[in-house]
Amino acid sequence: KILKEGPLLKNCSSFKRWKLRYFLVREQKLLFAHHPAFARFETIDLSQVALAESSCRNLCHSFCVITPQRKVTLAATNRKDMEEWINVIKTVQQGEIRKIPAAENNPFLVGMHYWYSKYSPRTQHCNVCRESIPALSRDAIICEVCKVKSHRLCALRASKDCKWNTLSITDDLLLPADEVQTMPHQWVEGNMPAGSQCAVCHERCGSYERLQDFRCLWCNSTVHDDCRRRFSKECCFGSHRSLVVPPTALSDPKGNGQLVVSSDFWNLDWSSACSCPLLIFINSKSGDHQGVVFLRKFKQYLNPSQVFDLSKGGPKAGLCMFKNFARFRVLVCGGDGSVSWVLSLIDAFGLNERCQLAVIPLGTGNDLARVLGWGAFWNKNKSPLDILNRVKQASVRILDRWSVMIRETPRQTPLLKGQVEMDIQQFEAAAIHHLESAATELSKILKAKYPTEMIIATRFLCSAVEDFVVDIVKAWSRIKQNNTAIESVILKSDLMYDKLSVLIDALAEEAEATSVEKGAAVCTDSGTWKVADEKPFVPQIDHIAKCKLELATKAQNLQKSLKLIIFQVEQVLDEESRQTISVKNFASTSFLGDDSEDIDRMSPRHRSRGGTLSPISSLKSEDLENLNLEHLHFTSETIRFKEKCVMNNYFGIGLDAKISLEFNTRRDEHPGQYNSRLKNKMWYGLLGSKELLQRSYRKLEERVQLECDGEVISLPNLQGIVVLNITSYAGGINFWGSNTATTEYEAPAIDDGKLEVVAIFGSVQMAMSRIINLHHHRIAQCREVMITIDGEEGIPVQVDGEAWVQRPGLIKIRYKNAAQMLMRDRGFENSMKMWECKHTGIQAVLQPQLASQESQDSLSDEECVQMQHLAQLAENLISRLNDLSKVHQHVSVLMDSVNASANILNDIFYGQDNSNEAGTASCTPIETLSRDDAVDVTFSLKGLYDDTKAFLDENLLRNAEDEATLQITLDAMNKEFEKLSEINWMNPFLVPEEKSSDTDSRSLRLKVKFPKLGRKKLEDEDKPKSGHGIQGFIGNLWHRRNREDEAKDDDPPTP
Repeated sequence: KILKEGPLLKNCSSFKRWKLRYFLVREQKLLFAHHPAFARFETIDLSQVALAESSCRNLCHSFCVITPQRKVTLAATNRKDMEEWINVIKTVQQGEIRKIPAAENNPFLVGMHYWYSKYSPRTQHCNVCRESIPALSRDAIICEVCKVKSHRLCALRASKDCKWNTLSITDDLLLPADEVQTMPHQWVEGNMPAGSQCAVCHERCGSYERLQDFRCLWCNSTVHDDCRRRFSKECCFGSHRSLVVPPTALSDPKGNGQLVVSSDFWNLDWSSACSCPLLIFINSKSGDHQGVVFLRKFKQYLNPSQVFDLSKGGPKAGLCMFKNFARFRVLVCGGDGSVSWVLSLIDAFGLNERCQLAVIPLGTGNDLARVLGWGAFWNKNKSPLDILNRVKQASVRILDRWSVMIRETPRQTPLLKGQVEMDIQQFEAAAIHHLESAATELSKILKAKYPTEMIIATRFLCSAVEDFVVDIVKAWSRIKQNNTAIESVILKSDLMYDKLSVLIDALAEEAEATSVEKGAAVCTDSGTWKVADEKPFVPQIDHIAKCKLELATKAQNLQKSLKLIIFQVEQVLDEESRQTISVKNFASTSFLGDDSEDIDRMSPRHRSRGGTLSPISSLKSEDLENLNLEHLHFTSETIRFKEKCVMNNYFGIGLDAKISLEFNTRRDEHPGQYNSRLKNKMWYGLLGSKELLQRSYRKLEERVQLECDGEVISLPNLQGIVVLNITSYAGGINFWGSNTATTEYEAPAIDDGKLEVVAIFGSVQMAMSRIINLHHHRIAQCREVMITIDGEEGIPVQVDGEAWVQRPGLIKIRYKNAAQMLMRDRGFENSMKMWECKHTGIQAVLQPQLASQESQDSLSDEECVQMQHLAQLAENLISRLNDLSKVHQHVSVLMDSVNASANILNDIFYGQDNSNEAGTASCTPIETLSRDDAVDVTFSLKGLYDDTKAFLDENLLRNAEDEATLQITLDAMNKEFEKLSEINWMNPFLVPEEKSSDTDSRSLRLKVKFPKLGRKKLEDEDKPKSGHGIQGFIGNLWHRRNREDEAKDDDPPTP
């Protein structure tokens, strides 16, 4: 069986380096030739190969097939095709596979490395053969997930020890998910980052000369080989522990590669780990291929299973995995279209209340990212690690979302060529003939002995009903003027409906009888189906049953058509005439559309035998008011509003929609010309300039009507209308003009439940709005918009950059729901930086030491009581911080100090009970303490006190009640430190030397000189210093350029 085949470019040694070849994968062999018709194919054995992604001569979708004998470089037309080839080749290496699973859910790829070629500016070492890899070597490959280095040939012998997704199927642990109580470290040897230090002895780690020392893939801790045994056995996941989904949380119960959150995970206490996990969606096609870089980086920082590529199946798989979490955050790296896609799936899963969404701008316009403060684009020089910090520190902002409802004007059914309208007499004669034909065919159906007879008669019966409907269309202009003719149409339609019901029942009974006969087959032990005393039965496609099913569906559709026709016909009758007509199938119990499915399945003998004609209750009043009775149509969608899409940013009709539609069409035809943000903007400008001459919609006001909150708006001469939900349009334009309120309009906001409607007068106006704020084009500010498109031709419309041609009809934009978005909080980021500076200063303080003769002295009874009281207060603080870390994500930055203080309390006070993370008393306290132990405890708790106090001083908690509770605990600890400072031998460690003699001005902080980095100091440093003459001028110019460069990096958020 051929598992995959298709053309690929092959790197050849001839003058023409790339040549097109035809490849196919069969069993464990890769075969290729010049053409698929060739009889001879060259063969590559895939039982022992390695694959590495590479880029050769600007071909971004190339990969290497590495064998022990040679290396073959191939190139696909796009990244998706390349990844499919890699997935197939990796899968067939595991053995004989009949069906290839998708790459994102492929259980055969567990533990396999994802190699790609990358040059290193310094010497590395191969993790397989342990030999050196010279700098800038072309023979080096690296795993994009675990960063393991290897020679190309050594990759053939590499172990399947890539970064874990889950521990339930990891071979080297051999532990099921329900037995994993703690997360172990996953160590990788050697190739340490520059400046690495051992987490135990704080000495330098790594070497350029050989492969030595270890690095954890999860917490990024680096340790010496000798220090590793003294390091904690449990991994804490590092500084981003709250965002990481632990491998212990995921399992693969079905063995199909689809990971789910294990039920046992919720029964374990993981402190701050996974308190608010991050789900990442990346559009690998966006941002000049920046998406590929983000995929690799985030898989290194987090669990690879929580990073998804939107080009591979969309966001459904990720949301299915995360839907069991009580709260989580979503990061979308892409454009506005990617954000809309993810938000729509969040609506479908009902996760609006449990997740918040952040946006990293990788698209062309990035209007939503601009409004939320994430900038116009992502600077390639910045590390993606900064994104994780900003997401943790972001604040929640509500975004209104709007339904775009469409109802197209029904088209009048055209008469057949050569036919003319019918009069009443002709219609009556034709209708009687159709009824007789339907009765005859129905009689044949009920008496049929063979399936073919039933199928032929059913087709003739359906044709008779269709002809009856067409005759109603041709005679409608005469029928609507004659009440007798209207009543005749209703009664005859009722008879036709009844015959279709009998037909559907007969087909259903026939299908049921056929299924019972097939059920007599039994399954033999060998797995093949066999009828008693007969040869084995091989299931085949039943073409007769398929035809019957199609005809039954057609009959049901004809019934709906008859209902809709009768609904329109009876509108012409007055109430008195309507009550006199007795019908069987069109009474008040009959509904239109999906609501009538249960009634359609009932046989005629089970339906009511009579009833008066009444309007179809499932239709709304607005459908009745806007129904055009001059047209007959046969689908319910044409008389109901149907949600076309959901608007997050803006809606446009006319000029801007045409430009967007033409751009999307060209991009689909020539994707290579639209692969960068700069090219896309140039194309938008070119298409907009062309409209200066064409002016395609210069009289749009004659073809559309606008209603805002039910009020008809008189439109000026314009070329387009734009409905805004946010204050950024078409790549950063504030098309409303300003963000301030006026006497006529309120200030626009993304959560005010209102829309801003503006007019487009031409391409010049759109270009000028990028330079100056325009106000004269404002139309209205409202809560609901209705646009009517008249005429016979459609008009281009767009929603968030996705454009199409809308046929004449009605467009309604109304409020749908609200989404929780994450807005970048620069004030909080600055406060966090201030706290980090203070935290660094606290950690830099060396632990004081007592004199050798005093260190072993025991504490007095009074001193021992004071230390125990301090320990109890510290336990209370640790417990509160642990609880707050599960509610407030920002408290997780204090967890390192919390864990250090809890460990030293357990070691000294509670007899080496390291399992008690919260520091609660689980063993009998030690009654006698040495002064050295007291200094260790005091120093650690003082660091926790200083960290927490600095955290509150910078207003990072942002909850008044919790802040007051913590402040009470800190004040109590402060008093204990004051009492301890009165002890002579403890005083030098708590009071700075220069103030030790002045008891009234004692400071409770350790002797630390923090850098003066207050906000006022930072603001003063940003201001240019005044100078005299040419020196002052150059200084001012230098500072001005620095401020402009910083402002270009990130756009400030707008409301």
